[in-house]
Amino acid sequence: MLKINRIFTNHHELKPLLEEANDRQQLQRLWSTVAPELSKLSHVLALEDGTLTIGAYSGAVASKIRLLETGLLRKIWDFCQNSQKNKGLNLSAIKVKVQVKSRPKPKQKRIQSPSDQALSTLEACADKIENPALEAALRHFIDRQRDT
Repeated sequence: MLKINRIFTNHHELKPLLEEANDRQQLQRLWSTVAPELSKLSHVLALEDGTLTIGAYSGAVASKIRLLETGLLRKIWDFCQNSQKNKGLNLSAIKVKVQVKSRPKPKQKRIQSPSDQALSTLEACADKIENPALEAALRHFIDRQRDT
């Protein structure tokens, strides 16, 4: 990590990226301190023109942040007054964007075909069933399983 920081600080075109990343980390720490329960369900996206943009992981979280915006701004202001690093931070609004986390598709479970013994047992049951519709459905299932 030290080598990467050295590369970013020594290269004049990459230095602004490092500064922006540091600023965003500092804002995320501020957000985590001021709203710890909400910071687990959201993250800081940007700070532009006095507006802190938060990415919420669901619509419900976004609604809660919007409802608590005034109180959160007050907490941030109070925190910044007591902090040396964030003293000059002047926020006027919180903007929330919903950013649902993508989840990998669940693997479909492959259903194992019934064994020959199980099919024979089902066939014996079909012989004893008195309901013609159920018997037909069971025999159709058995025939399809034996064909594959």
